[in-house]
Amino acid sequence: MRRTFRIGEKKIGMGSPAYIIAEIGSNHDSSLDRAKELIKAARYAGADAVKLQSFTAEGLINRLRPDDSGRWVPHPAYPVIERLTVPVEWHHILMEFSKTLGITFLSAPFDEARAELLNTIGVEAFKIASGDLTNDLLLRQVARYGKPVVLSTGASYLSEVARAVKLITGEGNQEIALLHCASLYPPSYDEVNIRSMATLKDNFKCPVGFSDHTPGSTVPLGAVALGASIIEKHITFDRTLAGPDHPYAMEVEEFKSMVAEIRNLEKALGDGVKQPSKHEMGERIGARRSIYAKIDICKGTVIEPSMLKLVRHAYGLEPRDMEGVVGKAASKDLKKDMPLKREDICH
Repeated sequence: MRRTFRIGEKKIGMGSPAYIIAEIGSNHDSSLDRAKELIKAARYAGADAVKLQSFTAEGLINRLRPDDSGRWVPHPAYPVIERLTVPVEWHHILMEFSKTLGITFLSAPFDEARAELLNTIGVEAFKIASGDLTNDLLLRQVARYGKPVVLSTGASYLSEVARAVKLITGEGNQEIALLHCASLYPPSYDEVNIRSMATLKDNFKCPVGFSDHTPGSTVPLGAVALGASIIEKHITFDRTLAGPDHPYAMEVEEFKSMVAEIRNLEKALGDGVKQPSKHEMGERIGARRSIYAKIDICKGTVIEPSMLKLVRHAYGLEPRDMEGVVGKAASKDLKKDMPLKREDICH
């Protein structure tokens, strides 16, 4: 698998800024105008992409489910999912709207028809939800489109991830990113296990990231510190709104702050080379010590430790040079409180 690839103009992988996806999910609340406003908000907050969920109730969930007594009864979520279905015509409208704002439009298909729809309108990549990690038909279909696949891996074992990756690469698609997540809404911090993301990276040698449902930005920041190339987080105008995705989403200003914190963290992470920064160079003089004359020392005098002091600033010989100074004669008169230089000592 490739260690880096592109979604649109953005490079995904180590050495590039984290690709931040604002997950709208069902927070459009069946309103096209609301969906557009959320896309604008995501662009304002600094996200690289927005993402919806492309499903139909019929293609996602069974109409009936067993109750506590084992009787098959109407599924209470079915009408909710029907209401929150993104209409076919919205997809092209919202994609074109996103283009005008300079933000990438993505969506997660939940059935084969919606996957074909997304491919037809020209999405830059495919996001696959954790629940479809074992959906062989969908994985193979999406892989064959030859576009990057961002695969969430919540509630899965490493062996299941490996099988899904094999299915995708078996179709000739090497552009895969794996997102760790805890498939809980929201999860507690002790269930998040960010280090699993690093395990995915070590095992599959591909870009990895985190799809987060926890409150705040602690977990996304931790994920970026551990090498996340992608961060996905829900966005909303108001967490108190009715709807399944609002309660664990970030409000717009919070999302904006998270993006700013991630960008600051990326700067702080640096390149890993242990060396002084440009503006630290002055501290190599200001905070370090040199050998200074503690008293006036006449030319030809054999220098003893009691004649010297180690103090700031580092304008002369370093402390490690002390052995090469003591027991040697001064090559000229040395003034009290002046740093010793190499030419001040007879060698």
